[in-house]
Amino acid sequence: MKNIAVFFGGESVEHDVSVITGVMTTNSLNKEKFLPVPILISSDGEWFTGDALLDLDAYKTLDYKTLKKVTLICGENALYEIKGKKHKKLFEIACAVNCLHGERGEDGSLSGLLSMCKIPLASPPVMPSAISIDKNFTKKVLRALKVKTVDGVMIKGGLNKSALEKIQYPVIVKPNRLGSSIGVSKVENLTQLRSAINLALRFGDEVLLEKCLADFIEINCAVYKKANGEIVVSECEQPIGADKVLSFNDKYENGQRVFPANIDKKITDKIKRTAKKVYIEMCFSGVIRIDFFVVGGEVYINELNTVPGSLAYYLFCKTLKEFSKMLEDLIEVALCEYAKSMTVIKKFDTGILLFSGCKSCKRIGK
Repeated sequence: MKNIAVFFGGESVEHDVSVITGVMTTNSLNKEKFLPVPILISSDGEWFTGDALLDLDAYKTLDYKTLKKVTLICGENALYEIKGKKHKKLFEIACAVNCLHGERGEDGSLSGLLSMCKIPLASPPVMPSAISIDKNFTKKVLRALKVKTVDGVMIKGGLNKSALEKIQYPVIVKPNRLGSSIGVSKVENLTQLRSAINLALRFGDEVLLEKCLADFIEINCAVYKKANGEIVVSECEQPIGADKVLSFNDKYENGQRVFPANIDKKITDKIKRTAKKVYIEMCFSGVIRIDFFVVGGEVYINELNTVPGSLAYYLFCKTLKEFSKMLEDLIEVALCEYAKSMTVIKKFDTGILLFSGCKSCKRIGK
């Protein structure tokens, strides 16, 4: 039976939402094939595991003292318990699933660590994750792929004259490297703009100012890959919020949705083609959700979510049993791709460290 580690929580404003995604994912793994290993990363960055983490009600009064404090060691695909100054090996990890929303999870940090620990990952890898968390850089990549995205201006620190000259109200203000709707504002004038920028700067040192589209609707579409290479694209979803700009409450608490979205078939097909193209061209694996804006007949990508809430299972599956099968597919892909990566040559004996005859290799201090 394979040990499957599910990482969630994290040092992010999206910690609590990540816990919900992680607990649901862990409990949805097929227990006949896998041994689920929940790994909670606290808001302070400490790692814990234990059976109590499988029960969402336990988080109301979670006592960390009842859990095992754990860590990974680079070069080993094993989980270690930290006992004082010693490390005790618990077991090997066959594969991992990333349910960490926001920075240090969704940005590729965890993907890179797991790669160094030789642990296959059933979630997006480093490169596309690092690109997607940066909204401004994502726009550059999408434009290179000839995919439409909303015009924007990025500022660092405070508002400057150059940025003011480029914007027209109303403007959407958002933190540049945050995976949620936290810190996002719609502003109509300079006074509101300054206040919104100050708010966004509390969540990072880069702020993105985006043109506010008129009469748009938001559409979500998710994508993942099966072991046979098939790219699965979900039906389109239309989230409904209290305002045009979806709030955190709209997304995670009291929001509503229309599924499948009631939009023209030509627009639906265009969104699906675009989602599939981005998934392939940006070398994704695992499951992602892409958020679109539709204005008339035009389709724009708003954001790429490399760790979508609940892993976007609700866009593919009618039941948790179907989600369990989807997780099996993701794990199988991860194991296959990892096996292929192990055939790549990673060693090359140059002899250069012998220093023989190498005039440029002089001892320090000589």
